[in-house]
Parts: sequence; structure tokens; C-alpha cells
Amino acid sequence: MRTSALFGLPLCAALVGLPAVAQASKRPGAVRTHIEGIDIPTVANAPFSARVVVTWDRKLEDGSTQSRQYYTMVARDNQGRVRRETREFVPANSSEEPPLRSFTIFDPVAGTRTACNQAWAKCAVTAFRPRLDLTGASDAAAQAGPNDGSRVSLGRQTMDGLIVTGTRVTEATDGSQGGASTPAHTDRWYSPDLHIDLETVRSNPQMGQVTLHIRDLVRGEPDPSWFAVPSGYEVKNAASR
Repeated sequence: MRTSALFGLPLCAALVGLPAVAQASKRPGAVRTHIEGIDIPTVANAPFSARVVVTWDRKLEDGSTQSRQYYTMVARDNQGRVRRETREFVPANSSEEPPLRSFTIFDPVAGTRTACNQAWAKCAVTAFRPRLDLTGASDAAAQAGPNDGSRVSLGRQTMDGLIVTGTRVTEATDGSQGGASTPAHTDRWYSPDLHIDLETVRSNPQMGQVTLHIRDLVRGEPDPSWFAVPSGYEVKNAASR
């Protein structure tokens, strides 16, 4: 299902950085690619629910810009359980609902990861062990100094009523001609209160720009149904093997 990773950024499984995956369907013009999602650590006592809006703006050979987008619903409860989705891209100017492909529930208390496929109505439960020092790495990255090599501080601002700290990371990418490298950068706006990025912007000369933004943020305990498998799904448990 993973066909190309945008911008070569590593997936941090310890921080539950479940990738948001857009898979092509039979619709004309559908996009097949992989977008790395916003990391949501399984920390307790920082509950919220939100919608992550993902927009991909890509320059075409004729000079025009193709814009695609989708959203995913995310939630975390007081226990640190996290629920995420994967959906398909739709045109940015479309009112079409991005088709749901799958959802995953991470439970640090039970030590399980439940991955469910929407089309097959099947779930697989496997073992999950979160890292203990979840917040330290993110805090250090978000509060980097004003000129730390390829990492530059963007200062502070307020998003959705929360103080966020910005960091830009610049890295070289392979050039399209002659093997020359071209710079790419990622801007992250990190909330220490929620231990997540409220916005991430990844810009790459070859792939275009991908923006992930937290919207409709609601702080507080989500409905318990977010962390339960819906009726009618077949569940296969391999976590205890």
C-alpha cells in the first residue's frame, strides 16, 4: 500500500506517528501516495478530539498546480488511548467526503494496537509498547535554538487558543537534473500542552507542499465509542500469542 514516502521523513512508531495513507481508487484522477501523519503520543491526562486536514499542492509539468486534500479524525482519552483514521484524497475544491479506508486504536494500558479495514470489516489486534520518554524528544525539537545547524526556531504564536513553538528543519534532496541537491524544509508548530503539532508544513521542490493542520479541536474526554470496534467487525487477536 505504501508506494512513495513524501520528503523522506522517518515514521516515529514510538510516538504513534501512524501514517495517513491515501490510496488510489477506480475514480479518474485518483492519487496514490503516502503522507506521513502528525505524531500523537499515547500520553495520559491530555484528552482531545480533532480533525486533521491534509492538503497537497503539487506543480504539474504545464505549470499549473494540482491541489488535493482529505481529512482524518483523531482522538485521545485520559488513559492515553489514541484513535486515528486513513482516508483517500479528493480534489481540494470538492465537497465529496474523503472515503474512509481504515482506523487504528492504540491502547497503552492494554498494550494493544487494533487496526481495522473498513472495506473488509476486519480488525487485527497486535501487541503495542509505547516508549516511556514520549515528551522529551518533541519538546527538545520544538524549542531548538535560533540557529542549530539545519534546525531553526520560528518563535512562538497562538493556535486554537494554545501556545505553540515553531521549528523549521531544512534538508537536502536529490535534484531532478545532474544529481544536484535542492533544499526542502519542514515547519512544525508544536503544542507542549497537548504534546502534538497543531500544524506541519512540508515543502519540497520536487513533490510540492503538504500541509497538515489540526482543526475543530475539542479539549476534554472523547466519547468512549471512539475507542471501541463497531459491531459487525471481525476481530482477530494476535496480541497474546
